[in-house]
Amino acid sequence: MEEKRTIGPKLNTQLLVEMLGSQILFQLLLHLVCLCHGQRPVFAQQQRWEWVTNEAMYNYSPLLPDGTEITIFLFRDLPQRHYFQVKDKSPFSIRVNPCDAALEWRVSVQEWPTHSTYRSEKLGTLEWEQVTTRDLFSYKGNTAQTFVRASSHSALHNLELLSTERDTQMRVYLTTKPENEPPNPELPFDSRVNVASVGQRTVTLAWKPSPSVLHDEHNIQYCLLVNQKHNYQSLCAAQNQVGLEDGPWPDLPVVTIYSGGQEIHLTRTEDIQLSTSLLSHPVSREAKRDVTQLCVGNRNIYSVLDLQPNSLYYFDVFVVNVLTNTSSAYIGTFAKTLQWPDPDTLDLKEGIMAQVYIRKDGQKFYSFRPKSWHRRVQFTFHSCGKLYVTIERNGKLIVSESTNNLKHFKLKGKANAKYIIGIKSMEASEVLVKILVSTRPNKPLFPRLPDSLKVKSFNRLRTCNSVTLAWLGTSEQNRYCLYKREMEEPTLEVEGKQQNECLGPETRSISENVGCKYFHHLHAQRAVAVQKVTGLKARTTYLFDIYVIGHKGHSVKYQSKVVKTRKAC
Repeated sequence: MEEKRTIGPKLNTQLLVEMLGSQILFQLLLHLVCLCHGQRPVFAQQQRWEWVTNEAMYNYSPLLPDGTEITIFLFRDLPQRHYFQVKDKSPFSIRVNPCDAALEWRVSVQEWPTHSTYRSEKLGTLEWEQVTTRDLFSYKGNTAQTFVRASSHSALHNLELLSTERDTQMRVYLTTKPENEPPNPELPFDSRVNVASVGQRTVTLAWKPSPSVLHDEHNIQYCLLVNQKHNYQSLCAAQNQVGLEDGPWPDLPVVTIYSGGQEIHLTRTEDIQLSTSLLSHPVSREAKRDVTQLCVGNRNIYSVLDLQPNSLYYFDVFVVNVLTNTSSAYIGTFAKTLQWPDPDTLDLKEGIMAQVYIRKDGQKFYSFRPKSWHRRVQFTFHSCGKLYVTIERNGKLIVSESTNNLKHFKLKGKANAKYIIGIKSMEASEVLVKILVSTRPNKPLFPRLPDSLKVKSFNRLRTCNSVTLAWLGTSEQNRYCLYKREMEEPTLEVEGKQQNECLGPETRSISENVGCKYFHHLHAQRAVAVQKVTGLKARTTYLFDIYVIGHKGHSVKYQSKVVKTRKAC
């Protein structure tokens, strides 16, 4: 004959008592296991945290404390359920903050009717009737979410957690007084972390101050994370990688309680003498990441020191309320430290001409790093000898060719670019090379040149005391200066070789200057300049040189022209 009993509204209380009884049995089991090994079950927390209140001393339990944030360890693919009781017509708020993995979590309420029965079919077996569970809220993702609701009657609520990615941690905060829930620190409108400067071993960061600092300066501080893997979206996720020991994850699930402005870690293996064989679920662990945490107070400009040269680092800034243990994340950034300069590599400065002599089969290297973002960069090489030029950008070869006289290389700009320029002489003698670099190629530093730099003399117009010369110009108005030098026949070949050196008109004697004039033509095909030189000696050989000078004062020399005047007029 079936035995029936009527269960009243006190069923919630009975269930809680049974759950707490299970917890007591668990503690007794620990006590017996330790006694079998001749050891006392010493709980180090009892000595270490005597000041903690009974409410905060919350060992691993399915019950959620009210008004206290806890950190819970969750195994992959192993659901975990927690409970909390809400009184009649009382609002509540529950916040779940995933640390480093996406979570599935839901809040449900157990509906207990006023009258319900159970029957005992076998000794010690109870079957409940007319008990239903109704889902109130569910979420799947890796961002913090808060669920707020007002309960119409006293009821037992469930929080079910599941991680399908990996073993992870999360923070849970439950309160039946949502109006007193501590808010997260505020972020400024522009919450980006900016890189102010980069060196070989240092990176300086700057960020806008949090408005919360103005209201609570003593309890608000900034914490900075530095690592070489990736940026972190929450301080909770990063703290899993900060200060990890080389051993495995805790043998027991860890509950971290935040109470009284301090964080307390409970149920660790060094506090409870318990064999790992009691756990049936294996614990996985990721490789240790080197994450450095620096709390810098209220400063919003900070220089990170002792970094490795030529290395990529990720930086995250969190504004933390040390009183409520809440934090908000700025938008992180990254930067690569500079490489130590090669002693054989010289730096090029933008807009400043560099002159170098390269001996036979010699080679020189230069480096250039733009100070700011640029659309284009132009490298200019001016030499009268044949050169072989290579240009690398961030280790990738983008230019490799030979050049002579004046050559421009226009390249597309790239953020954080570093250029290495190699120059090798292909002449049998020493060659002077001028190098100029600019990120504003629309403002040329060298004059525009025609297709040919040859100088022509008109034989029919040659007399005993004058010659007539002609050369090509461009549609750009430039200044042209003509120089002459009287030469002896035996030294003609030697003098001609000396003129191959790319020296400007500033190296010439004033007495050799014939004159200067500005010239251009709207049609480049018709831009032909003609100049008659008078006052020459009869039957004398002259060397003529023409220099075109741009707006910035940089000059290019045309090919030298040797002309001999007639014997008699």
